[in-house]
Amino acid sequence: MVKKTTTKHISFQNSSGQPSLSGDTLNVCDYITNSEQIKGQLDFAPFPNLRKITFNHNIRFNILESIDISKNDKLSRILISGNDQSLDFFENNIFTLLIKETQLNRVILSYNKYNPNGWTKATAYLRKQAIIPYFLVEDNKLESEVASLKESLAQKEQTIAKQDRIIVDLNKKVQKAPTLSQFQELNNIALGRINLDFKKLKQEIKRLKLKDFNPYFREQKSNFEKLTSAAKNKATDSLGGILDLFLQTSRQIIESENGDSNSFVQGQLQGQLTTCQTLLQTKFTQEELQDLLSKQKELIKLEDQSVILQ
Repeated sequence: MVKKTTTKHISFQNSSGQPSLSGDTLNVCDYITNSEQIKGQLDFAPFPNLRKITFNHNIRFNILESIDISKNDKLSRILISGNDQSLDFFENNIFTLLIKETQLNRVILSYNKYNPNGWTKATAYLRKQAIIPYFLVEDNKLESEVASLKESLAQKEQTIAKQDRIIVDLNKKVQKAPTLSQFQELNNIALGRINLDFKKLKQEIKRLKLKDFNPYFREQKSNFEKLTSAAKNKATDSLGGILDLFLQTSRQIIESENGDSNSFVQGQLQGQLTTCQTLLQTKFTQEELQDLLSKQKELIKLEDQSVILQ
């Protein structure tokens, strides 16, 4: 078992086999088997004490996507070993180093470089080298933060837009609501030029309203009673009970629309009304039944208004 906390050096070799630990060095082959290469992503975060990485100049990372060293804060050196052109290493491998910005000027890349005087060792900070491509993981974090800020901004804009709509609606209601001067004007019309007294004004308006309302209410109530009486005569004894249930159910539906009622009860009442209506259609037309319901609904509204005016 590899002791990850004791590993200070990871060395990649041109060979096949499983990783092996020698002292504080973890030797890793570029091929797991003779036909299976290392692929995907390597994350060195489990090696907190890693200080050095060595790549053999002829390793074959053709399908390895990336090596993440962004969490290896103790890493200071990356070495490409062997006397070969660094260009070959660049062309033969496609992986990218995932690093933090602080590592650009802290981690040194060392490799052998050929010049007219022979092979010499060259070094450069990651920022200044062009052999191993790198990608700053902070970029991902920044993109995530930007996306989060955009989402937060969009939510705030939606909230502001909602508040603006509420303000517009309130302004419309305020414009429709009578002002104090308008109340005073109404008070002067109903009671004469006396100080505004809402209670007296309310009583006077009710009195004036009842003067016209009561005769109309009595007339409509009488008309509906005559209509229901005629309907019962037409229904005869066989359907008289069904007609009563029909009107009773209709009243319950109308009254429940103005109060608290659950959808289940509403559904039951509507089903009962439909059943009664189907049975009554043996004696009544659809128009006659609908007229009966319309007149009943109008009378119920008048009854409610009568209660308010008392």
